Amino acid sequence: MRLLNTRTLAFEQFFGHRPPYAILSHTWEGEEVSHQDVRDRIPSLESRQGYRKIQQWCRIAAEQRFEWAWVDTCCIDKTNNAELTESINSMFRWYQQAAACFVYLSDLPVDGELKTNLPNCRWFRRGWTLQELLAPSKVQFYDQAWNLRGTKDGFIFRLESITGIPANVLTGHASIRQISIADRMSWAANRETTRSEDVAYCLLGIFDVNMPMIYGEGENAFRRLQEEIIRKSNDMTIFAW
Repeated sequence: MRLLNTRTLAFEQFFGHRPPYAILSHTWEGEEVSHQDVRDRIPSLESRQGYRKIQQWCRIAAEQRFEWAWVDTCCIDKTNNAELTESINSMFRWYQQAAACFVYLSDLPVDGELKTNLPNCRWFRRGWTLQELLAPSKVQFYDQAWNLRGTKDGFIFRLESITGIPANVLTGHASIRQISIADRMSWAANRETTRSEDVAYCLLGIFDVNMPMIYGEGENAFRRLQEEIIRKSNDMTIFAW
């Protein structure tokens, strides 16, 4: 696992035991930076919106005494297919093992009333949001100016209403494995992904399955996901879904 030093913004690779780390959950937007951009410190790096987002997040993480951090934009070398496959298959576990998850709601106004604005944030429509909300025990929500607006525990019933995921599952008091496959599938209904394959790939951790990434396979990815679920589980509700 490749982590980012929150003070120097330099990478370090960890194998086996990893130090405590913070993790960022966010919506991909314009000017995101890649692993190579940050590693090579390209000339335009400081002016890129995606890098400024990482700088702000690392500053807050460092203030909370986190030395290490992980973010999907630049901590994965996406030119390396083996690393990309391993990362996507490990994503749920990495969020689960994070000491804290920071959610950046870039479209939540500073003066926005949470009850009205929270359900409309793009972050909640993303396919990847499910595992990023379910896996970590500690989740903090920040608005577009990086003001802390609340935590998963504090928003638990609001989050239940927005996502359809029971509060006791969100808090970890009930195991996600106790929920039927059909119900878990229903959580993902109408969620958005940039790539059609990610409709399946973002659910790997939710169903505790692994499979190779084949970008370009389109809707066949979801068929492979169903086959892997059937192979591993005797829960017949998948056919009802």
